[in-house]
Amino acid sequence: MAWEFKDKLDAALAKQASGLTQIKAPTNVTFVIKVDFDAKIEKAALADPLLRKEFEDAAQDTIARFVEFVGLKMKATEQEVVRLLGANKTTEVEAAKKKMNADIEQMRGSSQQFGVMQVNRAWTDLSKKKKEYQKYKIKIVVTIGSAVAGLATSIAMMAAAPWTGGASAALSIIGMVKSGVVIAKESAAAAMELETAARSLQGQLKIVAALWKKNKAAAHGAEIGAAVIKQFLGEAPPNIKSCQDWLYKCEQKLNGIVVGNHKLSKQMELMKAGMSKLESDFMAEAKKRLEKHPSGKGAAQLTKVRTQFHAAVDATETKILDAQKKLLLQVDRAKDGTKTVAGLKKQVDALAGYRGTAYKVIDNLLLLSDVAVSGLSGNNLVQTFTDMAGSFGAAVTSLGIDRVAKVALDGTFLE
Repeated sequence: MAWEFKDKLDAALAKQASGLTQIKAPTNVTFVIKVDFDAKIEKAALADPLLRKEFEDAAQDTIARFVEFVGLKMKATEQEVVRLLGANKTTEVEAAKKKMNADIEQMRGSSQQFGVMQVNRAWTDLSKKKKEYQKYKIKIVVTIGSAVAGLATSIAMMAAAPWTGGASAALSIIGMVKSGVVIAKESAAAAMELETAARSLQGQLKIVAALWKKNKAAAHGAEIGAAVIKQFLGEAPPNIKSCQDWLYKCEQKLNGIVVGNHKLSKQMELMKAGMSKLESDFMAEAKKRLEKHPSGKGAAQLTKVRTQFHAAVDATETKILDAQKKLLLQVDRAKDGTKTVAGLKKQVDALAGYRGTAYKVIDNLLLLSDVAVSGLSGNNLVQTFTDMAGSFGAAVTSLGIDRVAKVALDGTFLE
């Protein structure tokens, strides 16, 4: 039978860590001393109250020294961690933790050896008073289990957690921007085709009108002949039907531009709302993380984060606002285009009306005037839509949340 002393150290260690914000005291720490006696002396030794008292004093002395060392080590590491966090050197915190735990582990081994020495000393001193103990030796085992301190988990979580604030808003805006690029390109193509169709129609109108003015009977026959030629050969000389076809194309492309303008206007409003949400979500996470930062100095950096956030996204927002201004010009140009196409339609309708009254002289119907198509020029509608598509494309690359976070969080506790 052996003598054994066991004590839980959690409460004593927790007391040493009282007031610390970055360091957690070790838990589940048990101190055990076990002494095996020679069978011939075991019964007498275990019944000896003085022996038990000496052994317990040795145990308490060993525990006190160990707990005090761990307390000093935790307090010193706390100061170091606070300094590192205040200097935004979060990557060095892990090294401080490892150093602390390594020192505690070393002390654990030393304390176990010290405990053996203390118990053995008590046995030796007592043996001088009780001669019967001098003939025998004892076997002493001291263990201190689970002596590991750890940093508060909030620090590790803060360092490891990826940035998510504003990520969904950024992805949403990027989707809107990509959609805007597609619409702008489609509108640019429609504007280009409208210009081409309008100029082709204008050229054909002059030819057909000249033919009707010269010989209405021949012109009527030419209309019929043109229909036959187109049926068999797939293409015919300028005629009223071909003018109507070109007019339909003009109206179709103009309608596409008007619809595109409405779609772009809606997308831009969504983009602006998305930019506001991006800022709101980004700053909400920054505020939450900074206020929880272990240094206690995080909240003071919120203004810096906001300023740098705007440095990261303001150029993109400016592109969206500029595109919105250009879109207003496009709406006005589309109105001019509507007038242009309406003027061409009057001429086509005039010629089309002549087919039913081919031999009546209605000269005023044939007084076709040049309809200006300069409002459909590539320097206006086409180029502006193309510019918008380019601006939107540049915006996509600047709104990645990783890029925004890198700029906005630079030089703060959150970088």
